[in-house]
Amino acid sequence: METEQLERYKKYGEFILQKLDSVPEYPSKQEDWVPASLDESLFRLREAAEKTVELATSPVKIGVMGEFSSGKTLLLGSLIGYADALPVSENPTTGNVTAIHIIPQDGFATTQLGNFTVEYLSHEGVSDCLRFMIGEANRRTVAAGLLPALVTKLKEPKDILNWCEETWKNSNNLELRYILRELVIFVRAYQAYGEVMCGGSYQIDATTAREGLKLVEQPMAIQTISFDDLPPAHIKLPSPPQRLPAKLLQNSFPLIRRVDIDVKISREIWDVNGASEFILLDFPGLGAANSGARDTFLSLRELAEVQTILVLLNGKSPGSDRANKIFTMMQQQRPGQDLKDLILVGVGRFDQLPLDSEGGERELDQLIQDSIDNPLRESQVFQKLKVLQTTLDAANAFTSQKDRIVLLSPLLGLADLAKRSTSVKAGSPEFLANLDYPDYLDRSKRLQDKWGQLSENLLATDARNYLGRQLGYFAQDGGISKLRELIQKHVANHGLKQLHEDTKRAADNVRQQQDNLKNILDEMQEQGMPTADSPALLELRAAIENLDKTYRNFQKDLGKEPLKDRRGIGVSDVVKDELTYRILNWNQWTLLFNKANNGTISLTESKGAAGKLFDRGNRVNTAIPTKSDDFYPTFAKTVQEVEEFARDRIRQAIGDLLSKLSNIVARERDYLQANLNPEIEAEIEAKFGIEEAELFYKLLLGCDPNKWQEAIISEIESREKNIVAEVIFPLAHQDEKHNVGQIFDWAPERNGLTKSNNHQLFVLRLRDEITASASLHLVQYVSEVNQQVNGELAGVLDQIIPSLQNLSKKEELLRYLAAGESSQLAIPTWLQILSDVSEINY
Repeated sequence: METEQLERYKKYGEFILQKLDSVPEYPSKQEDWVPASLDESLFRLREAAEKTVELATSPVKIGVMGEFSSGKTLLLGSLIGYADALPVSENPTTGNVTAIHIIPQDGFATTQLGNFTVEYLSHEGVSDCLRFMIGEANRRTVAAGLLPALVTKLKEPKDILNWCEETWKNSNNLELRYILRELVIFVRAYQAYGEVMCGGSYQIDATTAREGLKLVEQPMAIQTISFDDLPPAHIKLPSPPQRLPAKLLQNSFPLIRRVDIDVKISREIWDVNGASEFILLDFPGLGAANSGARDTFLSLRELAEVQTILVLLNGKSPGSDRANKIFTMMQQQRPGQDLKDLILVGVGRFDQLPLDSEGGERELDQLIQDSIDNPLRESQVFQKLKVLQTTLDAANAFTSQKDRIVLLSPLLGLADLAKRSTSVKAGSPEFLANLDYPDYLDRSKRLQDKWGQLSENLLATDARNYLGRQLGYFAQDGGISKLRELIQKHVANHGLKQLHEDTKRAADNVRQQQDNLKNILDEMQEQGMPTADSPALLELRAAIENLDKTYRNFQKDLGKEPLKDRRGIGVSDVVKDELTYRILNWNQWTLLFNKANNGTISLTESKGAAGKLFDRGNRVNTAIPTKSDDFYPTFAKTVQEVEEFARDRIRQAIGDLLSKLSNIVARERDYLQANLNPEIEAEIEAKFGIEEAELFYKLLLGCDPNKWQEAIISEIESREKNIVAEVIFPLAHQDEKHNVGQIFDWAPERNGLTKSNNHQLFVLRLRDEITASASLHLVQYVSEVNQQVNGELAGVLDQIIPSLQNLSKKEELLRYLAAGESSQLAIPTWLQILSDVSEINY
């Protein structure tokens, strides 16, 4: 159900975008009477339609958010089976949104990173980000006791930099200086690279990504440095770079919107077949003292489009209010939604839970010991281990379902993977060296065992106890397998439904923008705009629009089916059948089979009366083939005839195809040919210009596909290469290096030599070999010509379709063609299109 609705929303958005493509981007610049509000309305409508199509075609997105230093990067590494696969910066002030596209691979193999795509913010995205950052700077300015900046005065980069310098000198407030430094770095990066890189994307390799995304850490003692000590501006790029080296990646880092990574994961590690396609979105760690406003902006923008949110809490410091701040931030971004339905919760670093404040492991040991002979209940565990209750209470605040909470240790999960195979690597050599270091995981494994024992005792008392299950999953492999299962289940059961709801909201926004457009058009009409066009102009517009639609559909289907004859049979099949029929009817086979006696062919010379009666001086070749060269003349003649037969069928098929297309557009063709005089082309050029005359010419030529046939066939024939029979002859053949080809067993020359006793079978194989060889090359010939035909048709349509779209925008020319004169009172074509757009319904 959701899938069908998504397809409907997609077509709805695409149809509106297709209509808008025929409308000027700024209609207010076309006519004085068009209000500027129409430009803004069209921009918002296009933006809403694009968002609808993007969501309708998007996989389910899972956003991974966590407190700074909660171990989020290591958790993602453990999920995909390679600890330090993701390139990240260790600088807490700047992070990226990273999209991980999971690609399953068979066999138990090490996880591999494929393509990296770096996508930069658009110019609009930069403007939105600057507004957000300036808003945050104003909040901190007020908190520092200074007057906030007027956002309207900070429109140009130099104005922002001047304000930052002035504010910097007036206050050494720590938080204020953090945001000022970030603004300066962002604006200077935009000045250097924004003009040529914004809105672009680049493919880079893993090495470049790893080097370029590790940024130089900025000084923390920000109160003691001067404004002149901030990172200087970079040299401005004159043109877009052809590639993205690591240094340029570092310098332009603030402008990056998202990094997409293809990750190949063995099904043995994570079998994602049970879930719909999904993407893991890694958000920058939030909550650090000086975390970036840019990071927050990017996170909130992407967060509006995720269907599942994995919140990672820090088990090492339970009870922190930073997680609550993240939840509040997410709720503000998605008002009216109950986020608890979207959230999964992971308690990271659970193996580092601070038990020392409650007697260390002693209380845990005592609980395990006491439960050997007595039933163990959850309340007893929480009473003894308050820190565990605090941790789970914090997790329960994010979700309404306890089974969506997982206790995690990515290190234990990776250690478990490393044990399963020596050939499958769970991380880089540096990471594995740490993992194998003596005592590195001793405490974690010891606690893992103890939590496992506690789980068994809780489940022995109550098999459905949630805490017992949660601790049991942790004891298995640090909870990683359970988290993978939970993600897949949530994607399958909730993610697609949520994606549908998100897309529906986007489509509802499109409807609202259409209503806004309709209100503006109604206001324009009330102000005295003409309300109707002449029937002739309306019919001309409809003819052009229908031609465009028909040719687009035809172009989209090109190559899906081969050329066919009038019976609907593929030309290659017809040619193959014709070739087979002709070879089977060769006179040589009849002669050979008639001479076969019990499978053996024996030659006898015609003597006596028969020789006298039927000897006509070899005017007809009735000699039985005794060597391979005897077949060549007939083979060459047959190939030449069937090749000509193929050419004839191809010409017919091209004509039939164009005739069929011409019949589809017959109404438009007949109307245009009846109402447009080709002789007025010169008048059009004199009145409107060369471009308009060219559009008129292409309209007349384009409305009748039958006119394309001669040019297409001529072009194909000019590039044709004849099949050389001598090259494709499959039998041994006399040439410069060989005096004779193959001599058959029944030939007189073989008299006295060992002979096969099954000549008839040999002849059948000989016939099949000749047929197969000729068929292969002739079918290939037809296929190549078929591709040429598709290419020529595509080339013709590439000329006609854009000309139809451009013609629909030439208001004066259309009015001239429809009425024979220019009229200033008729409604422009684009205005009529907008009227239609406002009424479209999904």
